Amino acid sequence: MAKKTNIEGIDENFIINSFRQDDLTLPPSARAMESPTDAEAAASEPMPPEEQREEPRRRKTRNKEQDYGALFLKEATIPARIGKTVYIRKEYHERIQLILRVIGKDEVSLFSYIDNVLAHHFDMFQEDIKRLYEQNNNIF
Repeated sequence: MAKKTNIEGIDENFIINSFRQDDLTLPPSARAMESPTDAEAAASEPMPPEEQREEPRRRKTRNKEQDYGALFLKEATIPARIGKTVYIRKEYHERIQLILRVIGKDEVSLFSYIDNVLAHHFDMFQEDIKRLYEQNNNIF
């Protein structure tokens, strides 16, 4: 007997955005998997130069455990077979496995965790990376 699928709770925007994850021509905000709230949308709009200031590197929240889990302990939106093989230190592999086993309750894959960590890193340091790249790319 075929299993019936409940389609009432499907978020169409989530599905559409999941296809945008690999399109690097789109800005990260357009590739985001979650729909931004009004506050986040306002925060993502560029400020005039006189209002720009250095943003803190880490978000400060009351419940850091929940914040950490929401950021890193979720399954990736793409299958691991689409990715590439990479080597990491044995100590890091063991440490990540322990985090995933205990904190993630064995519900998150190693691929997903590393993918989430890298996505967060690139989001946090995107401007620094661009600036350093432009400084060091003296081909022309």
